[in-house]
Formats: sequence, structure tokens, C-alpha cells
Amino acid sequence: MKTVADIPLSSPSLTQMMMPTADEIAWGRRRLHRKAAFIAVLALSSYAALVFAPVGFLLRVGFALVLVVACVATATGVMHDGNHGAFSRTTRVARIAGWSSDLLGASSYLWRFKHNKLHHGNTNVVGFDTDIDQMPFARLAPQQPWHPRHRYQHLYMWVLYGFLTIQWFVASDYATLLHRKVGNHALPVTPRKRDVALILFGKLVHLGWAIVLPMAFHPWWGVLGFYVACSWLVGFLLANIFQLAHCVDIAEFFTPDAPRRGSDFELHQLRTTVDIRCKVPVVRGFLHWLMGGLDYQIEHHLAPKLPHTTYQLIAPRLEAACAERGVEYRVHPSVTAAVGSHARWLRQMGQEPVMSENAKIRTDDRPNGGV
Repeated sequence: MKTVADIPLSSPSLTQMMMPTADEIAWGRRRLHRKAAFIAVLALSSYAALVFAPVGFLLRVGFALVLVVACVATATGVMHDGNHGAFSRTTRVARIAGWSSDLLGASSYLWRFKHNKLHHGNTNVVGFDTDIDQMPFARLAPQQPWHPRHRYQHLYMWVLYGFLTIQWFVASDYATLLHRKVGNHALPVTPRKRDVALILFGKLVHLGWAIVLPMAFHPWWGVLGFYVACSWLVGFLLANIFQLAHCVDIAEFFTPDAPRRGSDFELHQLRTTVDIRCKVPVVRGFLHWLMGGLDYQIEHHLAPKLPHTTYQLIAPRLEAACAERGVEYRVHPSVTAAVGSHARWLRQMGQEPVMSENAKIRTDDRPNGGV
């Protein structure tokens, strides 16, 4: 494994070697804006058909599934780019795109701190990256404490993943506002009254379009049934998009003393993040569209302010640069391989740690790649 010391100081960084030109970024943003417009049309038309069309149950289920796809694509392809500042050169336009998170029930204001600062700045660092802190339900890193319930996490976590979006809507954002922190990490600034009002307004808008308005046309129990089912599917897909990139048996996990800033940043991201490839063109195209380019998670982590529509363009450059430097570039060869890798990791982390008779330490308390 290469270290920072092996790379001459005068050499361009891996990120610099993969970066698109100004024209390529402009082209990528135009593609992103067209995609966002299509997602909006898809979401509005499927929602209108689901709520207002006089159709039977099976067609209504079909419209609901299309709406689920539109919601996932909104989160990955509009909200995600917006909150990273990648959607537009104009901050206000990017923030408007990012506010689509609030339409889905999760505060974009709080998400930017949790995701942009804690996750991106400390990827797979236990105690800092709150995205891998799923205690007490799951043990996702070898440095986290083990409990007997974790023996079965490779079975029950697939079900719990689906409640991600409902948790955002009804619990986690309120807890963050109440305690002024995410996990053990205090918010960098105290939210202003305007910020809190906007967060609560977003919750009301989500409640209005997702539950209140449909109840004016359909029985309450039917609306709640469809809402829970759709929210579960959205949460399941979004949770897995993250897990397949970071919580897998070919990614590494680190303790808080791990070097991950400055010149160590790139190598840390390459050790904790994994891309996904797919050989079937149709599947690859749909997967890339639905995931908002996050099948190229490495590229995203190295340059999060780039529109995701440029990732396919720059990925071959990064892979070639890594090969030239002798740095490992980690890729799942298929979607099934990625799912299998995460399933194996859940099972492995669910096993009781083995105590070393000589050192009297848990043998899996070290990062799976070492620090």
C-alpha cells in the first residue's frame, strides 16, 4: 500500500489528475439540470396519478412504485448535488435544489452538517462518521462494541434499513434540534429561529403532500398504508446506496487518531470507499441514474462539488492515475458482488469478537486494513 511519503511533493494529486475541464463541468451541469427537470415531471405525474386518478389497486401500486423511484432519484440526483454545492455555481440555486430533502421529510440544514462535515471529513472513522453509527441495532465497524443481538444483524438490518426516511421525518431531526448535536458532535453554530422555522416548515410541507392531501380523497388507513410502504422502499434503497460503498468487507475502518486531513485525505478516502460497476449496459445505465452517480463513490468523495453527471467521465482518469501511482482503487465488479460484500460484513461484524490468549485483546479491534 502506498503512503503519502512515497509520492513526490511536486507531483499533482490524484484529484487533480482526474478533474474535468471547465467545459466538461458546464456540460455536466446542463445534463444534471435536464435530469432534475425529468425527475420533477416523473414525481409530479406519478403523484397526481396515485392520488387523483380513478384507477384500481394494482395501477395505484404501479404509480406508487414510480413515485418511489422519483423520490430516490430526487434524493440522490438533486438533493445530494444541491447540498454539496454541485448543482449550480450559484449558492442560492444549489440550496433550493438541496431543500428537496425537506420535501422528502429530512432537514437539508442538519443533513449538510451530518453528511458533508462528519461523514465526508471522517469517512469510516468510528466516533466521528455518524453514518456508520447504527448502535444499538448494528455493529458496522470492528472498533464498535459487540452485543449478543448483533449475531442476527445480517437478517434484521435489511428490514430496519427501510425505516431510514421515516426516522428522519419523525425522530432524528427533532433530537438533533433538541440536543444541538449529532451523536456526540455539537452543531457548529446554534440554529437561528429562521433555520428552525424552515426545518419545521419542511416537515409540514412533507406531511401535507404525503399524508394530509391524499386523505382528502382516500381512506386514512389506505393513505397510511401506502405512505409507510413507499417510505420503507425509499429508505431501503437509500440506505443500501450508502452501505454498499462503505460498509463492506473490502473497505477499511479507522480509529479517531487516523490521519485523514491534508495530504492524507486522498489515501484515506480510497481506503474507505468502494465503487460499483455493472457489465450489463441497461442495468448499468439505470443504476447510475437512480443512484445519482453514487456508484462512483470514490470520485464523489474526492471531489464532492462536481456534478455527479461528470463521474463517468473522470473515473477512468482516476483509475489510471491510481494504477500509475500504485494506489489501490477498490471496485465491486457487479451489484450482486456489492450486496454480497455488505452481507458478509454484516455477518462478520455480528460474530462475537475472539479474545487473543496472549495479548488479551479482541483480534478484530484493529482496522481491517490496519492503521
